[in-house]
Amino acid sequence: MKSFWLRSFRELRSLRVIIGAALLLAISVILDQFTLELSPTLKIGFGFLVTGLCGMLYGPVVGGLMGGVGDIVKFIIKPTGTFFFGFTLNAILAGILYGLFFYKNRVTVLRCVLCKALANAVINILLNTLWLSILMGKGFYALLVPRVTKNLIALPIEVFLLWLILSQLSKVFKQNPSLFE
Repeated sequence: MKSFWLRSFRELRSLRVIIGAALLLAISVILDQFTLELSPTLKIGFGFLVTGLCGMLYGPVVGGLMGGVGDIVKFIIKPTGTFFFGFTLNAILAGILYGLFFYKNRVTVLRCVLCKALANAVINILLNTLWLSILMGKGFYALLVPRVTKNLIALPIEVFLLWLILSQLSKVFKQNPSLFE
């Protein structure tokens, strides 16, 4: 396990990795502009795909850094509400989670289901609901029900998109390893 984290940390030594992560960060910022806001506490976005790709290519360390920096950059570009570090922590955790599931691993439907289910349960439902409860002064359980419903409905769609994008791009990167090394 220690070598896994060290290998991911060593990715930061490569200029190609830093440039690749920066390009992915830019794509993530652009995708964030197309987030569907259902309510002040419910949003549907596709940034998880880019975070998943970064985690797959560069590991949990770079994925976590990209997630955290991306959250801050997105807030600077399009501030919604007040800045709260809890959401940045969630973005970091998501990058780490995708790196743990996909870095140097085959992309399978099972991995996608487990990763997305864990991300939705822990990050989207529990932590995001906690942060929103703190920020809005509303009861945790009052916010929880619509968030659980939204995440349960979105889960199969997100799993399919994650599997489709990561599995296809992993084939491309295996054929052309110098693209994002």
